[in-house]
Amino acid sequence: MLDTCVLLDISTRKTDLPIVFALEELVSTGNVRLVIPDLVVSEFNRNKDDVAEKTWRRLSLEFKQVRSVIEEFGGDDKENAIEVLKEVGSRLPLLSEANYATISRVEHLIEKSLKVEATDSAKLAAVARALDKRAPFHISKNSMADAVLIELFREFVTNNQSGGDTFAFVTHNRNDFSSKDHREPHQDFSEIFSSNHVQYFSTISSAINFLDEGILEDAQFEYDFAQTRSLQEILSAMDELVDKVWYTVIATWLII
Repeated sequence: MLDTCVLLDISTRKTDLPIVFALEELVSTGNVRLVIPDLVVSEFNRNKDDVAEKTWRRLSLEFKQVRSVIEEFGGDDKENAIEVLKEVGSRLPLLSEANYATISRVEHLIEKSLKVEATDSAKLAAVARALDKRAPFHISKNSMADAVLIELFREFVTNNQSGGDTFAFVTHNRNDFSSKDHREPHQDFSEIFSSNHVQYFSTISSAINFLDEGILEDAQFEYDFAQTRSLQEILSAMDELVDKVWYTVIATWLII
C-alpha cells in the first residue's frame, strides 16, 4: 500500500525514475501487487498537476538565478556562458515533458493496482485514534486522511493474510508515521507491524530493495540507457554552468 506522497514524489523527481522502472517490472512479473486506496487516488489526481508545475517553476527560477549571477560576475567569459545558457534554456521544455510522461507512467501503475475503498469501520477507527491522540494525531495537524489510510492497511492485512503474502506499507510522510528512527513505524502503530510478514518502509527504495536487492541497480542501468542525449546535454551543461558560476563568484570575492 502506497501513500499519496510516494506517488507524487516518484512522479516528479528525476532521481526517482529508476524506481518507476523497478515498480513497473515488479508489477508486470506479478511479484508485487500495488494496493491503492481511493482516497490516495483522489489526492494524487488533485495534486499531480500542481506538483509538476511547481517543479517546472523551481527549475525556471533556478535557471534565471544562474543567469543573473553570470551576468554580474561572469567576467571575460560572460557572453560565451550566456550563449550556452540560452542553448540549454531552449531545451528546458523537454524536462517539463519528461515530468508529465512520468506522471502518465505512475497513473498506469495506479490503473493496474488493487483499489480499496475507505470503509466505515476504518473511518471509525481513525476517529478513535484522534480522540486518543494516538499517531498520526500526535502532532498538531489534521491527520484524519492519514489515520484512515493506516486503518485501511490494517483491515486489508487482516482480511487477506491467509495466502502467505508479505504486506508492506510505504510512506514518505515520516512526521506522521515514523518513530524517531525514521525506518521504524511510530510506536502507536506497533500492533499493526508486529508480524514479520507486515513491513513498514519510509522510503519506496527501501521497500523495493527488501523485495529484490538487485532490481534497482538494473533499473538504474535501464534508465541511463534510455535517457535521450538532449536531456543528458541539458543536465550536464547546467552542472557545468553552476560550477563555473560559483568558481567565478568565489574568485571575485577573493579579489575584492
